[in-house]
Amino acid sequence: MTTQRKLDPLTNPEIYSYGSNRLGSKSIFFERQKYDSYMFPDFLASNFIQTWTTDRFYGIINHKGNAVKPQVRHLKSLQFVKEGSQNLYALDFVADAWYDFVKKVKELSDNNVIFRDSPWAKPFAVKAWSPIEDDYSKYMREEIYPAFTDNFMSFGDNNKRVSNIHDFIDRVNEFLEIIITDAGPITTSGLIEGSYAPLYMSGLIIEIAIDAYDDDFNKAYKFGDRNFSFIANLAAQYGFSIDKNIPWRLVADLRNPAMLEYILGVPIEGIETGDNVQYVCDPLVGDVELPPRAYGFSQIPGLEDVIRHIAFFQYEDDQGNEQIEEGYKRYKTREGNDWSPTFKRGDQADTFRAMFETDYIETWASDIELFENFLLRFYNFYVTSRQDVSIQSTPLAGSGCPPLTFSIRREPISEEDFRKLYGDRWRLKTFYKLRQLERSTDLTTRLKAHQIQQVMNIYNLTLQTNPDIAYPRALRALQEDFIGPADKGPLTLNTVGDIILQQAIPVKL
Repeated sequence: MTTQRKLDPLTNPEIYSYGSNRLGSKSIFFERQKYDSYMFPDFLASNFIQTWTTDRFYGIINHKGNAVKPQVRHLKSLQFVKEGSQNLYALDFVADAWYDFVKKVKELSDNNVIFRDSPWAKPFAVKAWSPIEDDYSKYMREEIYPAFTDNFMSFGDNNKRVSNIHDFIDRVNEFLEIIITDAGPITTSGLIEGSYAPLYMSGLIIEIAIDAYDDDFNKAYKFGDRNFSFIANLAAQYGFSIDKNIPWRLVADLRNPAMLEYILGVPIEGIETGDNVQYVCDPLVGDVELPPRAYGFSQIPGLEDVIRHIAFFQYEDDQGNEQIEEGYKRYKTREGNDWSPTFKRGDQADTFRAMFETDYIETWASDIELFENFLLRFYNFYVTSRQDVSIQSTPLAGSGCPPLTFSIRREPISEEDFRKLYGDRWRLKTFYKLRQLERSTDLTTRLKAHQIQQVMNIYNLTLQTNPDIAYPRALRALQEDFIGPADKGPLTLNTVGDIILQQAIPVKL
């Protein structure tokens, strides 16, 4: 099998979809239907995932309905990355599964089981986890700041109304009322909830190509070759689903018992030192000195010959002897010498709860801090590039005096001075305002004032007794009592799509 046999699109044009974002709405609807029904029909693979629709929030909205990001300390460098690429990361158990999957694919390719000229023959990771902070920074710099300076501040006398940081924040508040209501979010949580954040920030996704997501023909012709069904089935054996609309995207599927074996481990047959040394001084995770891999065989019926390279940890038994236990320690609890999972096997909701509570952080806790940093940077950049401004005075009514025009020099502000002027109370009020705008809540002015006063009461009372926790306590109360989750249903691969079924939001994948 050295040649992949594709049907020629010139002689068989009817079997291909030609959908792209360049088409009109009617044409793209027709072509996308053809893609869904004929290019990658549901029966082609049993492990399809739909990240454009029903699974859009998988791994970025947790079981409580809150936006999340993975904890960096639980990431691991990927092996089999395209030569010359920078380090790529995924959650550690996902990286383990990827290693075994690619090893198996390469073995089958070398033995001519897989067409060698297929993109699946020797897969390399080209895209994986990215920090939401990077996407937020790009969004603020490339979209929000230009919209503020080039459009809003150039309108009327807005520029002349800014003499200092107080004036600037007043104008920002006016701008935010417009931009959030009419255009888009301003916090990291808002980006995630509004489908503006890329899904691969979850740490659960690995892509083997950098191709256009909207090019249906390329998807089908390049990746929908005669290897596809075989590869999809093979991926399932290692815990991965295939994105139907981005077929070069592998997604760690927590419903799959195979992925759980990488989390919890399998009976250990032996230890391999191998190439695990690359993790010892990782530029992101740090000097982690991970132990060598253990390996064993799958315990899933029908997959008993599938090898699993898994993590393990050491512990002392009741007699003080050193022992090893398979799997990741953070997912296990100990009773005597016995270790058991922190979640019920086969209980999807419990599995997702454990993952989100163990490996992820809710983003609301850092939303206002990130926004505040950009606000300070925006102000300093704005006044530095436009230091001198002409101000026209308003004479007293009836004085008969003409208005006077004079020039002032706007000065940047230090971070220390900014913090003195805008402290915890301002942060709480600003967070409340931004999140209410992003959620488009229909609350009366009176009710909003009442809610924020309740938060301030918590802050002020705690400040008197325990000032170190006054702000985090008030912020948590604000989030839990008055903002709440994006959706209260359990968000798993089976139900995560419920949150967007009634929405038509631009998708950034």
